[in-house]
Amino acid sequence: MRRERLFAAVILAVIFTASSSFASSWVNFPSSWDIGQAFAVSITSTAAYSSPTVTWMNRSIALDVEQGGAGRISYGLLGSDVRNIKPGTYKILFEFIQGGKQYKASGNIFLKARQYPKENLTVSPKMVNPPKKELTRIRNEQKLIGTALRTMTSARRWTTPPQPPLSSITLTSTYGKSRVYNGQPRAGHNGADIRAVTGTNVRAPFAGTVVLAGFHYYAGGSVYIDSGNGVITVFFHLSNILVKKGDKVEKGQIVAKSGATGRVTGPHLHYSLVLGGQFVDPIPLLSTSITQMLKKGEQKQVN
Repeated sequence: MRRERLFAAVILAVIFTASSSFASSWVNFPSSWDIGQAFAVSITSTAAYSSPTVTWMNRSIALDVEQGGAGRISYGLLGSDVRNIKPGTYKILFEFIQGGKQYKASGNIFLKARQYPKENLTVSPKMVNPPKKELTRIRNEQKLIGTALRTMTSARRWTTPPQPPLSSITLTSTYGKSRVYNGQPRAGHNGADIRAVTGTNVRAPFAGTVVLAGFHYYAGGSVYIDSGNGVITVFFHLSNILVKKGDKVEKGQIVAKSGATGRVTGPHLHYSLVLGGQFVDPIPLLSTSITQMLKKGEQKQVN
């Protein structure tokens, strides 16, 4: 019996090696895209592979491997932050292991400028120039937020299109606006503000795991949900938080109630989407799918 098992294992190894050596693999990514907007990438192969990653904006993003495409496929969502990314050409690198060999494929994406409007807001003076007694708190919260945004898990729990976080989507402030608080310029808006009276149910756009939840100085009630492959959903200004760090949530689950906490001019929901550490406009994704997005890309053969 042991000899039969050993023989079967050897045969399977030979078959896998042979199939891997004749595998055909491709990567898909756009040649150009607008700054601040999400785009899709993929790895597809006719044979099994493992440990796929895509490196973008100096960050390596772990991908999952699923049945699909020509045999196996890995999906990714990426983008660029309007706050700190300038127009120009940026390198993208794909890597995976197949048949004991590491494969790499690289390309370039030209990021185009997009015009975003300016917005003047009047808020409490302490929300523009916080008192010294709050500075330690703010620094500690920034560390917690940085750790949450660096979360990297490979299992894909996001599916497109996302669940809208509110039953009705009426924007009061769009992504990318350059903001001026009490006459003082600040960084561009890294999310979308949606009209909502205090106490409105807020739903998770994707399934995932809560990596941070709490009340922060600037953002008020906040929830961060990791959905794998660098995809993180962020909600701000919540009046009530119904989940805690470590909780598993399902797509569409109520995770909080909207409010007017933190630096606000009135009640609303701030909704951000972070892809591989880059804050992007979350609204366009509500009306598209990963399949539709990939059609706008170009294929490059790896082997």
